Amino acid sequence: MISERRATPWASTARDLVLVAMAVFLVTIVIGILNGADAVEFDRNQLLTHVHSGTIGWLTLTIVASTFLLFRAADRRLMLALAVLVPVYVLAFYTGNFAFRAISGTALLAVVVWLLYWAWTTYLAGERTLPQLAVTLGLTSFAYGGVIGVLIQVGLALELAIVPGDNVGAHASAMTFGYLVLTAMGLIEWRVLDTRDQPTLGRVQVGALFLGGLVISVALLTGAEQIGGMIYLLTQLVAVVIFVIRVFPRALGRSWTDADPGRHFAAASIWAVAALLLFMYLVFSFITAENPDDPAALPLNVLLASDHAVYIGVITNVVVGLLSLLFLRGRAPSWVAQVIFWGINLGLLVFAIGLILDTAEIKRIGAPLMGATLLLALGLLAARAWGSEPATSELDAAT
Repeated sequence: MISERRATPWASTARDLVLVAMAVFLVTIVIGILNGADAVEFDRNQLLTHVHSGTIGWLTLTIVASTFLLFRAADRRLMLALAVLVPVYVLAFYTGNFAFRAISGTALLAVVVWLLYWAWTTYLAGERTLPQLAVTLGLTSFAYGGVIGVLIQVGLALELAIVPGDNVGAHASAMTFGYLVLTAMGLIEWRVLDTRDQPTLGRVQVGALFLGGLVISVALLTGAEQIGGMIYLLTQLVAVVIFVIRVFPRALGRSWTDADPGRHFAAASIWAVAALLLFMYLVFSFITAENPDDPAALPLNVLLASDHAVYIGVITNVVVGLLSLLFLRGRAPSWVAQVIFWGINLGLLVFAIGLILDTAEIKRIGAPLMGATLLLALGLLAARAWGSEPATSELDAAT
């Protein structure tokens, strides 16, 4: 009998990359718990390690693994290159060595270009569904955001201003709302609606998200924040309204008490809208401020809440949902699924409220609850993934 591993090498490759992502994510969680609880005061390099171990180590590696599952195809050499270079890049931030960051970032960027080539060629040769288009465009945003980020690091190493304008803002907006939200909406579409074609409204939604992310990045680089911000708000409003109309009825019309992995995709859809609305509020506040150069014009606490809504509420919910389908459905007690789902989402909700209100006491409740639950989820899912093959049949229909 042909083994599951031989029958689905793309699923095994995805699983192996997720295991690497989990190992890197431990760094994010530990720093996040200690920082959120105000137990340890971290320096800038350590906080940048927290950010990049989460965004590149956990989010990007799991997105690539999810892309393998979506396309039912994978390149194991590409996976191994990412599995090696991403942890090295995260380590470079911890050291604070600008030359190390620039060299490792350049090497990783070359692999990102390889990833983008693989995604586009696989998309064009396959079904060309709306979820696949969204993920491919999301990875395109990731590539140009990565170019900005690496050029920033090269500039720091050479003590040169290579990238003009608000390069950090352009990099961050590309990586979060041009990349992560667009990609996640594609994965949510896949799991909630199982869209096999490219409906017109869906194409408008995906196109608006991609265009908005590109416009805001270019605007920040060129100093055209006002006009760029207005275009961005228009595109994101269009995308949010269409997403709610198309996805919410199916996503929210499920039982929230049943221990079913589908709840994670439904929750991710809510967090995606919440994150976009928060970021749209930030952009609106910035472009209407009397003095946009004043740091107070961009409330950092709301920005952090928006980022965590994307990182944990959207992407992590999607990934935990996928992994639960592949490794936990029918293989773990229902109470485990309940603890994981409610611990992650309620912990994040409390933490986000604490961030928005800028109240340390509330953050100290939400951060440990969310972090401890994530550790539980990682431990259980890693144990299941390590000792078994993915149940790929669970991916055959929407959840």
